[in-house]
Amino acid sequence: MVQVQNIKISIIIPCLNEAGFLEKTIENCLKLQGNFEVIVVDGGSSDNTVSIARKFSDVKTFSSKKGRANQMNFGAKEAEGEVLLFLHADTLLPENTYSLITEQLEKSRHIGGSFRLRFDKSHPGLNLYSWCSRFSLEFFTYGDHAFFVKKEIFKSIGGFKTISFMEDIEIQKRLRQNGKFKKLQAYVLTSGRRFEENGTTKQLVLDVFLVCLYNLSVSPNQLKRFYSDHS
Repeated sequence: MVQVQNIKISIIIPCLNEAGFLEKTIENCLKLQGNFEVIVVDGGSSDNTVSIARKFSDVKTFSSKKGRANQMNFGAKEAEGEVLLFLHADTLLPENTYSLITEQLEKSRHIGGSFRLRFDKSHPGLNLYSWCSRFSLEFFTYGDHAFFVKKEIFKSIGGFKTISFMEDIEIQKRLRQNGKFKKLQAYVLTSGRRFEENGTTKQLVLDVFLVCLYNLSVSPNQLKRFYSDHS
């Protein structure tokens, strides 16, 4: 068994036009204590996302086919770590991320998990969303919660399916068949930009509606039309 202090965690950040957030997120990652590598995978940004990533000599920067699933799979192939941590470009990790993840994965049959979620703005609807994020259920667990998984398990199930939307929910169904995928008690901090741009209540209702439709087997390609194209 690999000793906790020797485990490398590969932080994989898929990006598409994230110049406004990426620098802060990378700086947050590089300040974390522990054995990490940071990988940025751009999906064809038209802003200066790539140049921002390349300013950091400690960050591996790649370009891949557009689509969050494609980008995260690409990053996983380039990763050297035994653990993969998939992080949105507008989301900040807690300072004790390393110990939280390694201690979780030492537990019997635990193969991965995610964090709870807080937003950088306050709103009754977002506060409720944050409260619900404590539950280790697919319906309350999404990509912005910062998924982490043992690389060997990720590879054994074939990674993310290359669908245009809901890849975060789809992969959970397969991960949970291979072991325990649980929430940590710690929180990541994410941007509330989608809610500011589209109206908080409207966006929350839309998000729940889209997840319900997906669980009723509506095609991800159809659902993607109603969701903004950040990566």
